[in-house]
Amino acid sequence: MAKIPKKLENMQIDKKDIEIIKILEEDSRMSILELGRKVKLSHETVRYRINKLVKKGIIEKFTVSVNKNKLGFNIYAVIMISTWNYTQKEWGDFLKYLMDYPNIIAIEKITGNYDLKIAFWVKDSDEFESVSHSIKTRYSKIIKDWQSFIFTRLYKWKELPF
Repeated sequence: MAKIPKKLENMQIDKKDIEIIKILEEDSRMSILELGRKVKLSHETVRYRINKLVKKGIIEKFTVSVNKNKLGFNIYAVIMISTWNYTQKEWGDFLKYLMDYPNIIAIEKITGNYDLKIAFWVKDSDEFESVSHSIKTRYSKIIKDWQSFIFTRLYKWKELPF
């Protein structure tokens, strides 16, 4: 296991806490009893540790992972956008439009050659074109440059960087 970063040591988190978090990342519905067996601690101790991690804000929520393909969403895409000069109102309208768009799952301000990363799921290439076209045409005055990516395979995803 990787060394615990200094910042986490100062928050009084240890290897057992990290072990608990990693297991919960895989299955957040696991019973406290089973989790205790896996990390070799009593269920009371595990419950205390989880409550401590929640109280400190280290665990923000317990969530579910959804298989998008089984729901018919077969394409995960990202659009990188760089922008021109715009008013605060235009930017606000643009962000609201993106925030309200049902397919869009993430909008991130970034540095580098692009200003914004927009991630979304669609059912097929026609829907991809529809989402892309609607954003591009509706906000062509703001959008300076545009690059889109369709992801074909996920090899690794985890929450903790260690």
